[in-house]
Amino acid sequence: MSMVISAQMSVSRLPPRCLGDGECAGSPHFTHVATDDFRIARDNLNGGKRTTDGRLVPFCIFTDLELARVGLSESEAKQRAISYRLATIPMMKVSRTATTSETRGFLKAPISSDSDEILGFTAFGAEAGEMMAVVQTAMLGKMPHTVLRYAVLAHPMMAEGLTVLFTTVPARSGARSTPSRSGEQEAEVAA
Repeated sequence: MSMVISAQMSVSRLPPRCLGDGECAGSPHFTHVATDDFRIARDNLNGGKRTTDGRLVPFCIFTDLELARVGLSESEAKQRAISYRLATIPMMKVSRTATTSETRGFLKAPISSDSDEILGFTAFGAEAGEMMAVVQTAMLGKMPHTVLRYAVLAHPMMAEGLTVLFTTVPARSGARSTPSRSGEQEAEVAA
């Protein structure tokens, strides 16, 4: 018997109060996602109306160096033809790396061309997951990148590097730069 698990975690072809989560729900295969699936199912069993639709799913690979990402990558933005401005810095621009002697890696964030919305964030370096969590919180709160750009963060912390990263966001202009599928830049006149 096949079953389908909805975004509300309910299971078709089974009694109405039967719910599923994790891999059987078709969710990304991460423990933190299965935990969130459980919370959604629990809340919905208690009268809630929560869903997995539009969920912002982060991931972190705890290697040396860490790789962490949330939201859209550059290539996903290009594939979806989403116009963006790119903020990027080498990890050596983060003050804390001078005190830890771990300067390898980079930070990168696509920012909407039409607004200051953070579309995604990728970090490759020491404490990448910790920095990603800060950006994810800003994204969940629908905060523009300028909130992190102008934040007063403790020195020297890895998260302080986010202020440096977001100072590299190119200014919006009358012309938008849209990456084409071939990776070339095409100018569009904003109406």
